[in-house]
Amino acid sequence: MNGGGSADKVQVQPAELRFRLVLGKQLLATILISNPLDNRVAFKIKTTAPKKYVVRPSSGIAEAKSQVNVQVIMQAQKEYPPDFQNCRDKFMIQVTPLEGDETLDKDTFNKDLRRDMQEHRLKVVMESPAAPPSPVPEANEGDAEAEGGFKHTAGDSQSPMPAPAPAPAGNGASQEALKLQLDRVKREREDLRKKLDEATLQGGPMGSRGKTDSAALKSRVKVVHIILVAIIAFLIGHFTH
Repeated sequence: MNGGGSADKVQVQPAELRFRLVLGKQLLATILISNPLDNRVAFKIKTTAPKKYVVRPSSGIAEAKSQVNVQVIMQAQKEYPPDFQNCRDKFMIQVTPLEGDETLDKDTFNKDLRRDMQEHRLKVVMESPAAPPSPVPEANEGDAEAEGGFKHTAGDSQSPMPAPAPAPAGNGASQEALKLQLDRVKREREDLRKKLDEATLQGGPMGSRGKTDSAALKSRVKVVHIILVAIIAFLIGHFTH
């Protein structure tokens, strides 16, 4: 028996359960059971996919001339089913009148004992998820941006190379000053080496003053050598970038 029905029968709405599929989220639908009768009715809800849906409550009693809302929760899906647009999931709502203060038991929904039982069948309809707004601008709005950002020709096989950065003002003058300083340090190093060689080649015993002068010359040669190496390293790094 389908949802709806005459005024003297329990009505079930809607005629089908619709879910708009969204991955990773639980989806909710509602079944409304309307009892227009003067006596209470018992209801029980079954589904062909019990692991996929949670029904609250799955059974219960609708008092005379009252309504009961039943929540149907689809469990969160990790991926889209291959045939979700042709979903075969179904629900069946069984309804049977209760006499007096009768309660639910194992025989309440026994078809052999309940000749006046109603059955309402609902199919499940899966709707495609809403399309998100496109972040890509329309062609007439993004042409200028696209042309400005990419300028490939039909025969290009490589990405366009960026133009070399212009040399900073005064670059030639600073290079010339570094060369002059390098030449001066070289000359000073050679002078110090000559003095050190002369002091070493004098021969004979050296007094404390001579030792002090020789040590001072060696120290100056080391300092000048360090400065020279630093300048050469700077020039190499400067000219190779």
